[in-house]
Amino acid sequence: MTRALLHSLLVRQSLALKERFRARYPHPWLVWEPGAWAVSDGGEQNVATTQLPTEELRDCLPVGDDALCFELLQAMGAGSLSVGRASHNQLVVNDATVSRDHLVLRADASGAWSVERVADAGPASVDGVPLEAGQPRPLASGASLQLGEVQMTFHSAADFAQRIERAAARVMQSLGGRPG
Repeated sequence: MTRALLHSLLVRQSLALKERFRARYPHPWLVWEPGAWAVSDGGEQNVATTQLPTEELRDCLPVGDDALCFELLQAMGAGSLSVGRASHNQLVVNDATVSRDHLVLRADASGAWSVERVADAGPASVDGVPLEAGQPRPLASGASLQLGEVQMTFHSAADFAQRIERAAARVMQSLGGRPG
């Protein structure tokens, strides 16, 4: 399974690591935008509402709800990652509107990413254009993926770092520029 991290925790790391943040995370990301999700802790995963970070971490939340960020490491350099509700997928999206096996993400040797809908999966789209089963579609950074009712965003490493840095700047502004 691919590691998932809370957006708010990555913002906090960005504030602590500064320029080293990009070196620590030099890979693309898939962000499950705010909605119904929960970080798996190895226990029960059927949670119907967003679980916010514990009280001591609430000060680093970006404006709006938190997001769940999946590291896209395993497929780099020609490989694939499966996305779906079933626990055998590398990216588990535990939402009733997502099929057990919904999408496959692929990276070629050059680092270009594509996505395709699995046969018999529910609806999926990229930037509002429906995906046909078995027909790969290239993914550009910032592409919006819709799986059932779940909204996800694909980011290159550079674009993801910029997203985190913008959120970190909002946190610093809300603190009056004081470090955490």
